[in-house]
This record gives sequence, structure tokens and C-alpha cells, in this order.
Amino acid sequence: MNVDSPENNFLNFIRSNSKIFIYSLVTIFITLLIFFWYLNNKENKKTIISDNYIKAQSFLKNENKDDAKKILLDIVEKNNSPYSTLALFLIIENNLVENKSIVLGYFDKIIENSNLQKEDLNLIKFKKAIYISDLKNEQDILKLLNPIINSNSVWKNHVLKFLGDFYKSNNQTQKANQYYSLLSNNN
Repeated sequence: MNVDSPENNFLNFIRSNSKIFIYSLVTIFITLLIFFWYLNNKENKKTIISDNYIKAQSFLKNENKDDAKKILLDIVEKNNSPYSTLALFLIIENNLVENKSIVLGYFDKIIENSNLQKEDLNLIKFKKAIYISDLKNEQDILKLLNPIINSNSVWKNHVLKFLGDFYKSNNQTQKANQYYSLLSNNN
């Protein structure tokens, strides 16, 4: 048998580098374990947030607003895209936080969440504009809504109608007609 055969070379190579192969396999195995643990942990967190959201809704149905508020605020703080947004909307709908500046801070936190899709972000900006409309802060409203108006967003017509109604309710007929005109041209 030839000492320099390819099979012998391969076996010699494996023997001489056995520690490297073992370390490599162990590293790959540990990396896979950590990866699957991370995915499982992430999925468990989503399930817990979902369950807590449902629990908060149940508390609201039973007029237990304090417990619902505590859970919903925790969900908003976790900044999990869909549930944080839904939790904030429940907080507003049920008037669980009366301080508008705190609620606006929650809006800002959700808007800053980079995981949101563009249309979801546009909806949240639109809802924030509606929320602050009673403050009659025209500049803040326009700052939020102009990017939507200047895009092809699915919310564009709703925003135009809202701005027309906003100006009409503030007896600014000319501005109201301007937005109603944009709305009719857009349709």
C-alpha cells in the first residue's frame, strides 16, 4: 500500500487537525442552540404580550380599569409593534391616561419604532393628529400629515377629509375648501 495515497493523506490531515474539527463542531452546535433558544424566547414573549393584551381587554369589559391600564402601559413600554399600537389605542379609547403629554410621548415612542411598515406608521401619525386636533395646534398637525398628503398613501383621502373638517370646525372656510378641493381632485 502506498504511504502517500490520498486516503492516507486525508486521514493524516484529520488526525493532525482533530482538535480544530472538534472545536468547530462544538462551536457550531452551541451557536445553533443559542439561535434556536433566541427564536423560542422571542416567540414566547410575543405570546405573553398577546395574552396580556387579551387580559387587559377582559379587565376593561369588567370595569377593572386600573389593572387594564397597568397591563396596557406595560405593553406600550415593550414597544412590540402591533400590540403596542393596539394597547395605546385602547388606552385612548377608554381614557385610561388623562395627561395628553404622556399619551403624546407614547405616540412618539411607537412612531420611532423602526419595525413599523410605512402604512402602519401613516395610520399612527393620522391617529396622533386626530388626538391632538382638539388642542388646535395647526403646525403640529400639518407636520404629521403633510408627508401623508404628499405621498400615495392609502390614508391620503382620509387625511384630506380630516384637515378639511378640522379647518371647517375652526371657522377657516378658505383652508377647509382647499383641502376638500384636493380631496375631490384626488378622487
